[in-house]
Amino acid sequence: MTSHQAQHVTTVHQRTPEQAGAASASLLTRLVARLTADRLDRDIAVGVPAPPGSALAVHAARLTSRRERETIARALRQLLHDATATGPLMSSRIPLNVANIVAAADLIDRIALHLHSPRPVAPRGMARLRLILSDGRGPLYRYGRGDLRGRLGAALAEL
Repeated sequence: MTSHQAQHVTTVHQRTPEQAGAASASLLTRLVARLTADRLDRDIAVGVPAPPGSALAVHAARLTSRRERETIARALRQLLHDATATGPLMSSRIPLNVANIVAAADLIDRIALHLHSPRPVAPRGMARLRLILSDGRGPLYRYGRGDLRGRLGAALAEL
């Protein structure tokens, strides 16, 4: 094993404080964390502290997991693809604000690269990204309001 491989293994398998705090959570707490993810995203995004073993701690740990990072990065890349695709886009999804997405393409790409990297991420930045993606009234979508670049920049700063 090379030193680079050893460093990668060490980085990937180190527990974050969020993961350590979630390790003591009960099955019921884990279920509550899944069922109330939207509310927990909002709490984490504004900096509510997560007591060890709480639903908030469980959700914060999930937000920083490799799986969640890949899911968010894939969603961001899909947005870029959909916004720049030629031809009619037939979908039952909320229509995208193509102009906002194209204007923020460099920032979206930087965020996706950060999520794919082995560097740790913070739950607050991940929660902000999830809120941007899920807010149908936000600047990501055609009839939404707000500053997409500003929100993405704030999320990146919190990662």
